[in-house]
Formats: sequence, structure tokens, C-alpha cells
Amino acid sequence: MLTVTIAVVVHQFPILVEAGMSRTQAAWLVSLSGVAGVMGKLISGTLIDRYHARVVGGVTLASTAVGWPLLMSGIATPVTIVIGIMISGYAAGTKIQLCSYLTARYAGMRNYGTIFGFMTSVIALASAIGPLAAGASYDHFGSYTPLLLVGVAISLISGGLVFSLRGYPDWNAQVPVAA
Repeated sequence: MLTVTIAVVVHQFPILVEAGMSRTQAAWLVSLSGVAGVMGKLISGTLIDRYHARVVGGVTLASTAVGWPLLMSGIATPVTIVIGIMISGYAAGTKIQLCSYLTARYAGMRNYGTIFGFMTSVIALASAIGPLAAGASYDHFGSYTPLLLVGVAISLISGGLVFSLRGYPDWNAQVPVAA
């Protein structure tokens, strides 16, 4: 999921221009996406304090399946573009926080550093591959629509996987000590 998210974030300016925004409007909307990302961090953190993270995470990851099509050339209008870029920014802002929280809750704190360290290495790799793949896709198809359509499918799968997580393990339960 992060591969596509980073690809869209890096390419969001040309995506917005392709969708019909002027360069000035696209620059303003990119900054609006950044504000939505900060809001995503704050709001998702508040929601996780009140609701199970699998619900918050599942809905957040799947939300880009609604937002990204609103940015597609031929579909986009000024109103849908603003809505789509806000959804995209919000969701992008929540992903690392959700990942770290879910790792702590489902893997526990005993090996958190090792597990999350590995995960951030994979995230860094995804951050390198995503924008390159998006550029190659644009060069091949002449449009960002295929990238956004693949992103919709990945959003739905990722959201469904997070939503399907079971309850949190009880890491405080006494583990029998081997003799």
C-alpha cells in the first residue's frame, strides 16, 4: 500500500495538472494535501484511542479507493479534485502511525525494535520503488489513470486485510517458564 501511496504523493502535482488543474491550483492543492496529512495523524490517533485500530486502519486504508478515482482525468471536477486530494493526504498521513501502533499491539514490545526496524526498511524500499514505478507507468500509458486504478485495488485489499485482524493479543498474560 505504501508503494502506491508514495507514488501518488510524489506525482500528485502532475496528477492534478492532468486532471485539469492549472499549475497554480495544483501547487495550492498539494499544500492542502500536506495539511490533510497532518490532520490524518491527529485524527487517526484520537480515533484509535476510542475505537479498535483495525476499524480505523481498515477504513483509512480503503478510503483512498474513493479518493483516487476522483483525481482521474475525465472524471475529475474542481470539487472532486479537492475531495480526492484531501482523502489522499489524510490517508497518507496516517499510514506510518497505524503501522507502528498495529505492530506494537499485535507483535508486542519485546521485539518491537527488530520487527518495526525491518518494517521501516521495507517501507524505505517501497518509497524508492513507488515513484519510479509511477513514472514508468506514466511513460508507458501516457496517463496516471492506470496508477490510480491499481491504487484503488490495493487500497481495498489492504483495508480489508487490516479490517480482518482479530482482537489484540494479551501480552501481559503469564507465560510458563521452561524448567
